[in-house]
Formats: sequence, structure tokens, C-alpha cells
Amino acid sequence: MNRIRSREVAMEILYQMEIQKSYEIDKMLSHYEESLDIDYIKVVLNLWLDHKDEIENKIIEHLKGWKLDRIAKIDLSILRLGITEILYDDGIPVKVSINEAVNLAKKYVDEKSGKFINGVLSHFADKE
Repeated sequence: MNRIRSREVAMEILYQMEIQKSYEIDKMLSHYEESLDIDYIKVVLNLWLDHKDEIENKIIEHLKGWKLDRIAKIDLSILRLGITEILYDDGIPVKVSINEAVNLAKKYVDEKSGKFINGVLSHFADKE
């Protein structure tokens, strides 16, 4: 049960949800055969589904000079994951959520994306 890989899978599924407009978590999880923290993934994805309007509004509030529809889908998925963890998972320190989101952005996109994610999530965390 690797939390870093499980977080990646949660982000990948958030991305799939955005692209496919399908919210069948179990079906999407069935494509992964590796050892994952399934409980974490299901909890964070269900929290996002239950609170997605609030989370989207939090993202919009903390964008500087950006509109939600201009953000790359992968960056948006990472922001959704990070804000969901910060707001609803007290077991994960805020700094860890931000750091892990930045690492995802650097791995899946590039250094600029990591800075963007860091800026939005740090601004959000400072205001909450």
C-alpha cells in the first residue's frame, strides 16, 4: 500500500472523471492491478464528489489571473485532489498535501505547473 502511488491513481481517476464525465469509481479502479491503498482512494474521490461545488469554488477563489476553464485538465485534477485533502482529511498535514500535489505536477506536467500548483494551494492554505 504505497500512499504516493495511491495518490497518483486518485489524481488519474479525477482526470478520467473530468474527461469522460463518468463517476464510476469502482469501474475506474478495476483497471489498476497493483497494490494500492484502495480505502484512501475511495475516500478522497467520494469526498470530492460529495463536495465538488465547494471545492471548485475554492479553486476559483484562489486563482490569480486565471479562469477555471483555462487550467489544464491535469492541473485541475491535481488541484482538486490537493484541496480535497486539505479540507477534508485531517490525517494528512497541509504541507504534505501541498508538497505531494507539487510533486505530481512536476512528474505529470512540468516545473512551471509545479510552481502554479504550489502558488494556488499555498494561497488557499494561508487563507483557510
